[in-house]
Amino acid sequence: MKKTIVFFFLIVSVSLFAQNDLKSGIQPFQKPSEGKSLVYILKSGAGALVNFRAFLNDKFLGVLSSDNYIIVECDPGNYLFWATSENRDFIEANLLPNKVYVLNAEGQMGAFVAGVSFEQLNPNEKSNKNLFSRKIKNSSAVVYNPNNPSTDDKAENISKGLAKYEDLKKEKSSKIIQLNSDLYFEDAEKFQKN
Repeated sequence: MKKTIVFFFLIVSVSLFAQNDLKSGIQPFQKPSEGKSLVYILKSGAGALVNFRAFLNDKFLGVLSSDNYIIVECDPGNYLFWATSENRDFIEANLLPNKVYVLNAEGQMGAFVAGVSFEQLNPNEKSNKNLFSRKIKNSSAVVYNPNNPSTDDKAENISKGLAKYEDLKKEKSSKIIQLNSDLYFEDAEKFQKN
């Protein structure tokens, strides 16, 4: 009987972890599963003690602190990534398959607390490449699992955030950034001249 129970838990554990090869904690550069897209969301800049919240469409991804980053694996296609603090910043993305994109929620001085400026990192820029390399080596990955969403109730934040996005979209605001699908990362090594 004990062997049957142990075997059952072993099978369940293996099947749970086999669903996704992405790992939490301090990890080397991770790539998406075949046919999927992978997005890293980092936090940098001012407001080291202020946490930002990250979202994908109408889903709360998690809290960004100075010592972590979020990894999201999804099907290729169109998405809205956004981050909040004292303000909200939005990135519209058309993700390509088998590619890794890096977004950075950079802290900016705000009126009362740090604001967030959300941007895509460029793998061809030395400072962007080096920032990504440092984060991967010194911070802990938090893998978003859509099958195990956060228990935090962010319904009001999500509703207000998406309403703000729709208002900005109607105004054709420059505050909505377009992700460049061609700016994907192939590694997390420091920038090297060719």
